[in-house]
Amino acid sequence: MAHSADVAAMLEALLEHTILGRRLGHLLGQEHLSPAQTARLCVLAALHDVGKVNHGFQARALDKKAPPIGHVAPLINFLRTDDAIQGELVEALGVREIAGWFGGEQEVIAFLLATWGHHGRPVEPQPGFRAHLWRKKDAQSPVQGIEDLRRATEAWFPQAFDDAPAFRMSSEFLHAYNGVLTLADWMGSDEQVFCWRDDESNRIEFAREQARQALQKMGLNPARARASLGEKTPEFAAVSPFPPYEIQRVCAELPIHQNGSLTVLESDTGSGKTEAAIARFIRLFHAGEVDGMYFALPTRTAATQLYRRVVETLERAFPDPEIRPPAVLAVPGYLEVDGTQAVQRLPHFRVLWPDQSRHRWRGWAAEQPKRYLAGAVAVGTIDQALLSGLKVGHAHLRASALLRHLLVVDEVHASDTYMTRLLETVLDHHLNAGGHALLMSATLGSATRTRLVTRGRQQPPGLEEAAQEPYPLLTHVDGRRREPVQLHAPSSDYSKTVQIDGQQLAEHPAEIARVAVAAAKKGARVLIIRNTVATCRQVQLALEDEVGSARELLFDVGGVPAPHHSRFAGVDRVALDQAIEANFGKDTARAGCVAVATQTVEQSLDIDADLLLSDLCPVDVLLQRIGRLHRHDRRARPGGFSAPKLVVLLPDERDLGAFIQESGQGRGPCGLGTVYSDMRMLEATWRLIEQKSTWTIPAMNRELVERATHPEGLAEIVSDLGGAWVSHAICMGGTEFADRALADLNLIDRTILYGDSDSLFSSDLDERIKTRLGEGDRRVRIEDAVIGPFGEATRELTLPAFMANHAADDSNEQPEEFATEIRVEDDALYFDFAGQSYRYDRLGIQLHQQ
Repeated sequence: MAHSADVAAMLEALLEHTILGRRLGHLLGQEHLSPAQTARLCVLAALHDVGKVNHGFQARALDKKAPPIGHVAPLINFLRTDDAIQGELVEALGVREIAGWFGGEQEVIAFLLATWGHHGRPVEPQPGFRAHLWRKKDAQSPVQGIEDLRRATEAWFPQAFDDAPAFRMSSEFLHAYNGVLTLADWMGSDEQVFCWRDDESNRIEFAREQARQALQKMGLNPARARASLGEKTPEFAAVSPFPPYEIQRVCAELPIHQNGSLTVLESDTGSGKTEAAIARFIRLFHAGEVDGMYFALPTRTAATQLYRRVVETLERAFPDPEIRPPAVLAVPGYLEVDGTQAVQRLPHFRVLWPDQSRHRWRGWAAEQPKRYLAGAVAVGTIDQALLSGLKVGHAHLRASALLRHLLVVDEVHASDTYMTRLLETVLDHHLNAGGHALLMSATLGSATRTRLVTRGRQQPPGLEEAAQEPYPLLTHVDGRRREPVQLHAPSSDYSKTVQIDGQQLAEHPAEIARVAVAAAKKGARVLIIRNTVATCRQVQLALEDEVGSARELLFDVGGVPAPHHSRFAGVDRVALDQAIEANFGKDTARAGCVAVATQTVEQSLDIDADLLLSDLCPVDVLLQRIGRLHRHDRRARPGGFSAPKLVVLLPDERDLGAFIQESGQGRGPCGLGTVYSDMRMLEATWRLIEQKSTWTIPAMNRELVERATHPEGLAEIVSDLGGAWVSHAICMGGTEFADRALADLNLIDRTILYGDSDSLFSSDLDERIKTRLGEGDRRVRIEDAVIGPFGEATRELTLPAFMANHAADDSNEQPEEFATEIRVEDDALYFDFAGQSYRYDRLGIQLHQQ
């Protein structure tokens, strides 16, 4: 009974002291849940584990050798039996009485299933009810135990039993309620908060006080932090010591709607979109419209880099560390809150923090990926938000926790249909509950923007009209998404005219190295960005051959030359990021350096190259890469590099149609057709390179993006070239349709009642769904840490899904599998994992053929 009181009190605190009471109310068409509604949900919460009184579960608690009997299925199956015990259970639970709270018998069953299905996935009654688990045996009566608990709720939550209107049935509300209850159960199960006491006679008052304290210590009650901002609307100076650019000011001063809002901010790389987003968050937070922020980025590297900036900005906005909202790094493999890393993981999913009395509470959300979105402020990858809409374990917990936040999605692109469809659905639920979201991009096409902002109600502009739209651009709409408003405002005054030089060098690593090293010898900082890790490694080795004895020209980490890509241990990724910013940062004095990387340097890293070499890629991606070229207005550039220059590495074959297979799929060198599947966009980009030898950024951003991504432009390419391009267009159309259909198949349908047979999750889909999101990676633990290629102790490595599809899924939780056959030879770490051999060295992790 104590745990029942704890979870009910925790739910009560979440609904009364966070914005979740408003969010759930909004789903019912109300401003807020009424006191009676809150009390009634708390009564249900008290009954969430009532199934544990069955004889089988109790026997297992006393004797671990007893047969394993759960507490969910043995209870819910009573809904599908005609055994006489059903009537006793109905009476003990008070089903007939509480049915009036929800409108009727079917409605109360739906609420009970949403209550009992709090372990991360919906549940449905099945045949095979085991009545003997519930009949009185000796002096033990499970039915009496249920009745005792139900009667206790009458004293705990008397308002629930007052005469009040019934809930309006809403399937979306049920899904959200389940997520909040699951969060309450997780928090209410923390034995360090809700400890056992000798005297449990007044457990509910103890539980209520502990719940309030937990919200305070974890930073989930925003009241003190909000009050610290003062009565007046915070100025931009709260987030930055520099005057705002016009686009930042306009974004910060957008209207604040109580029914939610969606904003799309399109502005060039380096124009301060991050600060604009945080300023928007501070204003919404001050107005009581959000309790926190989730900053979603496309890659782990981008997330870890931006996290530092967010921590520093929060320190500026909330100088008092005692009331500052905690900021967690929501990236699996990391354990960090407020910029402080945990000491280590402990058994039983515990974590040792440097200041246990402080960080243990503030870092609670960082300790497990399922909790990430329950933090006050979290910075992580987009997949954590997208998982809230998918049929995977604890999706409802993620979704309901996310409702508290301003959802900021950085670098939104139109190129991935599957991910865009998932984002659409996440936004639908978020805005339906009155939530707020901000999407940012330097290169978003008009078709995708229109669909996101209007839910597909409006047709996008034609190609010529779209190409003439202003840039930068803010598009803002309230939660109904019916009348979007567009605002144009300049970003920074910085502009650059980039010389575009296409050279057919992509398949010749030695030639790429020759061009890059020649520039480095003249004092230039040269950055090479390749589409694949394999070609990145090839160029790294070619660079080492080309420099000869002039090793000082090579990018290195602590004297060890290396490429920059994703397949390194977490500690080494941090070292790589720090090293590349030290070598290519705004204020570095280093000259004459060349580094080769993949997409890991496209976003968030503050690096500034004098010369950029890049593989051919869609123009929206290419513009992201150009953001690393002459990023800052530095005067002292080496001779010959005062003007920005991009060398686009092109394949030997000009006819990209030669890489289109009979199936219509593209498969060319250097990731053409594989990493970037739409050959039409690649062809359009190549044409832009041929047509315009200079690109003025950001003035040309809009036209470049629309010319290479707009459906009309892509159709024109197919019409011009015909042949294989027709089959490719059909393939891309089919792929887009299939991706949307696959997304719809994998998405939670919140129009279906929680617990309905169509709402159930298929457990075998978990793996495929997460792999499609990039969540199928495997973390490998090394029991006795070894020194990695850059001198850091390596305790854990992440294997990409394609390298480890033979390994069991760890669901992003604490790794359970360890590397074996570990040995260090010739500056490389060798190990086995799940029947496969691997090598890890300064070039990253690779499969090893013995």
